[in-house]
Order: sequence, then structure tokens, then C-alpha cells
Amino acid sequence: MLLPLGLVAEIVCMLFAFRFLAGEENYWGSFRWFMVFTVVVETIGYVLLMQGKVNHGLYNLYLPVEMFFKYYILYRLCRSYFRVTYWIIPFLVLFVALYIFEGITNHFDRYSVQSNSVAALGILIICVSYFYHFLKKDEYVNIYEHAPFWIITALFFFYLGGTACNLFFDYLADIYRKQHIPVRFIIFTILNFMLYGCWSYSFVCRYRRKISSS
Repeated sequence: MLLPLGLVAEIVCMLFAFRFLAGEENYWGSFRWFMVFTVVVETIGYVLLMQGKVNHGLYNLYLPVEMFFKYYILYRLCRSYFRVTYWIIPFLVLFVALYIFEGITNHFDRYSVQSNSVAALGILIICVSYFYHFLKKDEYVNIYEHAPFWIITALFFFYLGGTACNLFFDYLADIYRKQHIPVRFIIFTILNFMLYGCWSYSFVCRYRRKISSS
């Protein structure tokens, strides 16, 4: 049984994290365990899908872990540029409220689209704010070797595309039911390659900087 390409991208990113972030004890080191968790969830989700079972409940459990981790990373990367907590706190509060509401309403059997969309909007706003303040800095930075830039760029493009998919979630699901064309799956496969490809590259940049500074 061939693995889906999106899962392959996640496995490669996990391997890059363990190879190039080895010994990292700060927030960079947390990428290793987040990627392990992501790969495990995605593997179980794929197995459930192949068995013809609905995996929305599984991804509902994954969603809060994913969002809290990514907001934490954004906090650590952006706090030196602007007061990022002014965005993080309200969006996380709204995310949690919507997540609980959707979960109770749908018994956690349907994917929490609205809470995901709200959290994604917060990530997009924070990413745009980062780019704005990053470009305003007088200090010269080589973006090709700047690991935080690639982390945030990956999140920006992933959630830009993902938000569009979530807005048309029911429509894309209807296409799959009627025509058996997994449009949403195809789009997220491409987005996964962009996200985890950029993350893998950022891990290499982080490793090179660590080696050069030592």
C-alpha cells in the first residue's frame, strides 16, 4: 500500500527535524515531537480512510494540539518584532470557544471547520504582521539562510490555501461524494509539500547557523 504524498512530506520533515535539530532544547527542539505526533495522527487517519471509516473525530483531537503549537512558535519567532500576544490571545480564546461549541453541537463527529478557520485567520494576520515588521527593519538579513522566515512563510501559504478550502468545505465534500474527485485532498497534498518542504529547509538553515556560530 503506497503512502499518500502528503504523509510522505511529513515523514521527510520529521526526519529532517531529528537530523538537523538534534540537541536543540528550546522551542526549535519541540518541532521534533510535533512532527512525530503529526505523522502518527496522519498515518492513523489514512488507515481509517482506507477502511472506509470517517476520520473527522481523529483530526478534531489533533486540531487543538496543532493550533496551540503553531501559535506558540509564532509567539517565539515574532515577539522581538511586534507585540504578537495582542493577536494570539484573542484568536486562541475565540478558537477554544468555537471548538467547544462545534464539538458539543456535532458530538465531535464532524470536523470543526469554523474553529479551524478562525485560528487560521489569526495565523495569517500574524504572518502578514511579521512580514511587515521584518521588511521595516534596517538590519540586513539574508532570507535564504534565515530559518524563522521560512517557518512563517510556510505557515502563511499553507493557511492561505487552507482557509480557502475550509470556506468551501461543504462544496468540496459534495464534489467528492458525487464525482469521487478528492479536490480538497489534492489541494492539501500540495499545501503539505509547501509547508513541510519549507520547514525542512528552515531546519537546515538553523543547523548551519548553529554550526557556524559554534
